Amino acid sequence: MQPIVTANHISKRFGKVTALDDASVSVNRGEIFGLIGPDGAGKTTLFRILATLSLADAGEASVAGFDVVRDYREIRRRIGYMPGRFSLYTDLSVEENLQFFATVFNTTVEENYHQIRDIYVQLEPFRHRRAGALSGGMKQKLALCCALIHKPEILFLDEPTTGVDPVSRKEFWQMLRHLREEGITIVVSTPFMDEARRCDRIAFINDGHILDTDVPEAVLLRHKDILCPPGLQHAATGNDSDNIITVDNLVKRFGSFTAVDHISFTVRRGEIFGFLGANGAGKTTAMRILSGLSLPSEGHAEVMGYDVTTQSEEIKRRIGYMSQRFSLYEDLKVWENVRLFAGIYGVPEKEIAPRTEEMLREIGLYDRRDTLVRNLPLGWKQRLAFSVAIFHRPQLVFLDEPTGGVDPATRRQFWELIYRAAERGITVFVTTHYMDEAEYCDRISMMVDGRIRALDSPERLKARFQAKDMDEVFLRLAREATRQSD
Repeated sequence: MQPIVTANHISKRFGKVTALDDASVSVNRGEIFGLIGPDGAGKTTLFRILATLSLADAGEASVAGFDVVRDYREIRRRIGYMPGRFSLYTDLSVEENLQFFATVFNTTVEENYHQIRDIYVQLEPFRHRRAGALSGGMKQKLALCCALIHKPEILFLDEPTTGVDPVSRKEFWQMLRHLREEGITIVVSTPFMDEARRCDRIAFINDGHILDTDVPEAVLLRHKDILCPPGLQHAATGNDSDNIITVDNLVKRFGSFTAVDHISFTVRRGEIFGFLGANGAGKTTAMRILSGLSLPSEGHAEVMGYDVTTQSEEIKRRIGYMSQRFSLYEDLKVWENVRLFAGIYGVPEKEIAPRTEEMLREIGLYDRRDTLVRNLPLGWKQRLAFSVAIFHRPQLVFLDEPTGGVDPATRRQFWELIYRAAERGITVFVTTHYMDEAEYCDRISMMVDGRIRALDSPERLKARFQAKDMDEVFLRLAREATRQSD
């Protein structure tokens, strides 16, 4: 079979950093081909070279029979590309984004509507909504529509489901299988090993080298220490008699839309509390209220004894917070970020230097303390952001999808940091779309349509719903949702 995508002995450096080193791979026409590897392995660099957005320092590559350097215009007409970060215009509506991309490729939405019909019907109720106001799952569906509107032969998808809940991920992959049946070749990278198993073949890349290419199960078995590390064991924490968060009939409305609908629960001091739900279920909205960043419309909540409505400033001074979006300053060095936030959090001056050194050694970044944060792999950035969030030793830390887009081995290392924090008495309030991480929590709240549908330990939830794992529990509850994930 003649490959439709080839990369032969590709190398690429950025200053002193070698992103790709003599990497070779080929993709057959009509297959779903996965690119799997740790953060910083070189996946995005290879995607950008194949999509004609970057030039290799050495080696050759071709796409659809065209050379990526000489024939880049021909290649761009024949491919669709979804980068890792949301790439559409957030201030344009769904409809306006789609029309714009059709115009760029000298076509119309009407001409190729059959190509995107099955996906776009889910977006149509929100066609006048700004793209920036869509949920994660809807954003990705819109991005896929825009990538498909000119009827490409090949799709390059760089971690397309990062930040997307398990139900939306399954829907997305159903779409990809349908596109493959229509003859489109798909090259996709993913940090989810269940998605890797849905590919026809995968390549494992590490430190810029393509180390293995084969069917998924063979590659995952040969490199299981990196790609499928064993789960963590954790003794339950938390004090049954002492609540650090108390929520009573909390409501948050945005106009006529009720994002959080009369929720009530408590979080015990010292426990790891998981806050789960599909995109648009209301998780982030509730977390922002509890962390003092938003005011409720109704109801009552206390955090560390402070009222969220009248004492939000007291709450913000006493918690740690790590948002979905990377929150450190990328143009500052590692140690400069720590120093800055230590000052903001009011850490005594004489304690900052020794605590910084201790923390950087603990998370393995001491030798990179003078590195600009922008040059760190995503997993290292997330470890740093978490460590900065608890640098002032708060009683409570909020983590909003802290491991989104991070590879399995790095996620495991991140959760080891969470466990250490819990052992030091820090209460951890965490949202995640990785259901294996849900198993690591002491208790889990499951939100559906702005309401708490279930709350218990992972083991009890699995027993209650007769499920083999938390992924199955999530899917069963998510099916009860009646409002659109918008």
